[in-house]
Amino acid sequence: MNMYRHQLIYLSLFITAVLARKLDVYSINERWVCHIKQSCFDCLRLPQCSWCPEDEMCFSAHLPLYENYCEKQRINHTDYGMSFEDNAECACSGDKIMSDCQPPESTGPECSGRGSCVCGRCFCDEQPDPENPSKTIMGDYCEYDNFSCSGPKCNEGPYSIHDLTAYEDNVTSSWGNP
Repeated sequence: MNMYRHQLIYLSLFITAVLARKLDVYSINERWVCHIKQSCFDCLRLPQCSWCPEDEMCFSAHLPLYENYCEKQRINHTDYGMSFEDNAECACSGDKIMSDCQPPESTGPECSGRGSCVCGRCFCDEQPDPENPSKTIMGDYCEYDNFSCSGPKCNEGPYSIHDLTAYEDNVTSSWGNP
């Protein structure tokens, strides 16, 4: 029998019960297990919960339906807008994460002095100028922005703060200014 993709096939199945018993089938929601454990320590070791194995502390302050369940056994952390897993890894690993907040072969400040190094990566200052919310800082090391270049050939950017001097020198010389 040759079968082809998108071909309709009819099957007939005949099932005969030789011995039939009534079986009750139950399933359990894994998150429900968290609610019946006696302590945060017991509960949050489970993979479906929020647990820092190295510190034996809770990562999450709240479990569904149990407000402040882990209040005394939790790691305080800041949510930097990373995924839940990244936030947990950051809170649980702390200093053990390799810092990658400076460009390779650079001796300047972390995150170009325009952000914070958290868990090995840069989080750029969100509003460098509150009076002008369109100004933004971006890049893996906060090295780009849309406001540092002020030469006549500058547009909306982004511009690397490390290349501005060379760029503005070229702009000045091309316009014939001293």
